Amino acid sequence: MQKEFDTFHEKIKLKKYDENKDLRDKRDLLIDELRDALKDEKIPGTDKSLTFRSINQGSYAMNTGIRPKHDDYDIDVGVIFNVTNEEYESGTLKKLVRDKLNKSNRTVKYKRPCITVEYKTEDYHVDLAVYSDNNSDIHIAWGKEFSDEKLWYKSEPEELTSWVADVSTDPDKAAQFRRCVRFLKKWKEKQFNSGGNGAPPSIGLTIQTRKAFNFYDKKSDLNALITVAKYIKDSFCDEYDHALSKWMKNIVVDLPVAPYKNVYYKMTLIQKDKFHEKVDILLEALEEAEREESAHKASKILRNVFGDEFPLVEDVKEARVMPYVTSGNNA
Repeated sequence: MQKEFDTFHEKIKLKKYDENKDLRDKRDLLIDELRDALKDEKIPGTDKSLTFRSINQGSYAMNTGIRPKHDDYDIDVGVIFNVTNEEYESGTLKKLVRDKLNKSNRTVKYKRPCITVEYKTEDYHVDLAVYSDNNSDIHIAWGKEFSDEKLWYKSEPEELTSWVADVSTDPDKAAQFRRCVRFLKKWKEKQFNSGGNGAPPSIGLTIQTRKAFNFYDKKSDLNALITVAKYIKDSFCDEYDHALSKWMKNIVVDLPVAPYKNVYYKMTLIQKDKFHEKVDILLEALEEAEREESAHKASKILRNVFGDEFPLVEDVKEARVMPYVTSGNNA
């Protein structure tokens, strides 16, 4: 099925910023606008100008993105300000960023992990994570606007991107790893509702793929995926839910860098149990497709878990021999 996996991957993969001029220009336009809006700002109580550097983060930086289902592109950018945690209160700095970008052609939202800029007539939005350099000890501004939970806590966004990229120095191995991540993201899009916290976050799937990945050569993406799916399934543990009086499946996966938090922390135990159920179904489908001798049947199995963008192999049946009929009289 490698030919079909290759075709599937070409359909779903998202180009990097360097390859996608349109999204790159949109990102740069917003960053330049923020820099210009802050050009006269000073760090409170000092004569030092308030400046920042920007970094790419998320799936674009990791080169593991897929094309969004409804063409709503999510651009993740980090802005690291030249301040210490004592010089600027985290909520105050996030609010300043929000206010400087708040214009009539867009909606700017203050969220717990970032400032989100949504455009009314565009097919993308930008998530701006606000960081303090804090003397080269980076912290993220965390918390909701109208909550007491507004704080700085240590974060290592660039180290996370590097950790994912360091899966292998072999380009073929690294490429297969990225394909596996994209396949799982597409599976997630197909099998889970997009609203709420019921779907596992993509960073969790990326981290677990990175931990489980085993290279099977360039023509064995299916085998590589089976290994990853087995690892994810085995990562669950049993936990008794007293409210429901039943055993459920729980999962805890920590970030490999600061702040080392559980990436599945937003999911309820019921949602995690459902996650386990869907992973089990995925693994069974992958193993069934691997055993199937008919490419047509194997492709149908894989389309059930990945969606219609996975190619359907033609059902080639043995040609029937039609009887030879002559015209005219038989002698």
